[in-house]
Amino acid sequence: MNAGLMGKNNSKIRAFLERHLFALVTITLLLITIGFYILSDFISVDNSGENLTINFATDRSESAFIDDDTFMGSEDSDVLIVEFGDFMCKFCGELHRDVEPLWRKDYIETGKAKYVFRDFISADHEQAFPAAQASECADEQGKQWEMYDLLYDNAFSKDAWALIDEKQKLLAVFRKYALQLNLYPKNFDNCMSNEEISNEIKQDIFAGLATGVSGTPTIFIGNDETGFVKIRGAQPYSVYKQIIDEKLGENQ
Repeated sequence: MNAGLMGKNNSKIRAFLERHLFALVTITLLLITIGFYILSDFISVDNSGENLTINFATDRSESAFIDDDTFMGSEDSDVLIVEFGDFMCKFCGELHRDVEPLWRKDYIETGKAKYVFRDFISADHEQAFPAAQASECADEQGKQWEMYDLLYDNAFSKDAWALIDEKQKLLAVFRKYALQLNLYPKNFDNCMSNEEISNEIKQDIFAGLATGVSGTPTIFIGNDETGFVKIRGAQPYSVYKQIIDEKLGENQ
């Protein structure tokens, strides 16, 4: 093989690795995490009901779940609801439309629970990463939840940003949302290219992997005193309500 051909092949390999490095790292960490849980007795599967929950030890603290993220609700509430989600995940969108308004009304707005959203982006959801950046950048100006609602509500309808392949057009949609929320556009633009914001999103993903998250949505409900229950997939509201009520009862 001549040197010119080898050089071209090396360039293609480097380009491939640069494009897919994040996906490769995520998949590797996911496989390591799955192996850890298979070999350990850290978690126990609850086979009652419909295999919806996994109960695990109480060494997952509220502070670790919240990290430095903004939460919805009262700091003094007794129960924490944590979602690891992806703005392009259709089941997450279903949860956002059908379930979240109910727990907001019954538990968040009444001061009984607080809610935090952590990013857990699928490697093949390319548009979801800049969407997560838009959410973080709105948070920098105090409008995370307003942007969060816009992103979920418009992912596959109206603007359908999740179907936009061209990066500049995608970013223009997010900038439109920023203007709609009366954010300072220059600050928003600068934030969208800030490496610290990208790292914050990656830290959420790694935190999810370390906690045994393997798909979205994954919900944790509980507190430091009673431990947390893990719920996989979008379930009927009654599933979440029962667990929240149990946790509130245990806290009395």
